[in-house]
Amino acid sequence: MGFRISEKDVDKYPGLRERLEQARAGTRAAPAARQKPKAASGGGSAYVECDVAAEAAGARHWLLELPAIELINANEVRGWHWRKERRVAARIREAAAVVARQAKVPRLERARVLYLVHPTSRTRVFDPSNWALSAKAAVDGLSDAGIWEDDNAAVVTGVDPRAGARQNGARVRLSLVVIDQGAPPAAVL
Repeated sequence: MGFRISEKDVDKYPGLRERLEQARAGTRAAPAARQKPKAASGGGSAYVECDVAAEAAGARHWLLELPAIELINANEVRGWHWRKERRVAARIREAAAVVARQAKVPRLERARVLYLVHPTSRTRVFDPSNWALSAKAAVDGLSDAGIWEDDNAAVVTGVDPRAGARQNGARVRLSLVVIDQGAPPAAVL
């Protein structure tokens, strides 16, 4: 015995009759299999690691590797209490300042910062921009270390996400690449 569906409903909802019949019979169509992302030309992984030397393009640069501390992921922070987020941001900020001082990064007039997100070895696909809140805290730590006067747009020309090298460990790690961009261009009158 089938369901009675008006012709208006059949036109409005394509496939409704078939779905209702399947539900009545107790059968369900098998869910579509989740497909893996296709690798860019020539097999292998779709993962592309950042080439720091190419990004710096011959300019002076410093690679600052933060310790394996808790980071702020935009997808996970929604469930956090605001105090936890601030506490984690303060740890990231402090760690970045300490690492920058240890590396003896000089005071810069203009710079660009790349933040490299190092996923665990088990991570297949990820979005480095999800760690932008962690990168913001780290850039504030570089300001605390005295690398520049202020991290405004005239001094820090960009904070860009990149995929870093995979690493063993339980946590995603963060590294910063500070690229010296020299003195600002002269103002055009």
